[in-house]
Amino acid sequence: MNKTLKQFLNRAKACYDLKELERLGLTPDMNQREYILTFLCLLLKWNKVAGLISKADENNLFLRHFCDSLQPLLLFGFKKNARILDIGSGGGFPSIPIRIFRPDLTMVLAESNRKKAVYLKEVKKELVLENITIFNGRVEKMPKPENGFDYVISRGVGSLVLLSQISKPFLAPDGHLYTYKTKNIVAELELITSNKEKAGVKISEIAEYDLGNQILGLNLISLEIHK
Repeated sequence: MNKTLKQFLNRAKACYDLKELERLGLTPDMNQREYILTFLCLLLKWNKVAGLISKADENNLFLRHFCDSLQPLLLFGFKKNARILDIGSGGGFPSIPIRIFRPDLTMVLAESNRKKAVYLKEVKKELVLENITIFNGRVEKMPKPENGFDYVISRGVGSLVLLSQISKPFLAPDGHLYTYKTKNIVAELELITSNKEKAGVKISEIAEYDLGNQILGLNLISLEIHK
């Protein structure tokens, strides 16, 4: 960790909560713990410049953002050596926390905001993360891989219908879209269900979860997209 980041280390340590990871069934080794602290330092360093999380969230960022980001890994899972596209990566959520615990995954982080993309590139550099690419631009303009991605993940980008249509061209035939929802879920699910034949979207699983008995009523949704 460089000297600039060490200025944020005490704040990062104050955010880090091993008990919350253990509550999720995860026990990071020393290298993973170092990655997490470095990531938190980078987030705190860049937050004022790039607007990565709200000021109100900073005191609870580990639970609300880091632990929340791990839910696709814990609730639905990813096959080994999977290829993943994270749409609207922002502060690196959910991709970076997932990548820390699953180094076998290959990821593309798509972020249209220039400052946030520069931040993500620094995260990649400081954490020495292999198999990660940062795409700065609208995801619709991103080159599409020949065989598609095994998974598309997104944390809070648009409605289910909109996100599924954006994701559709990027997914492999047997791929899945994982996304988070807290509000308007009933209306969005009804819209997806009533238009599933036309939109080519099928809901495969919905998992409701809480975070540390503090943040309740969260939902993770898995969708299959038929081309």
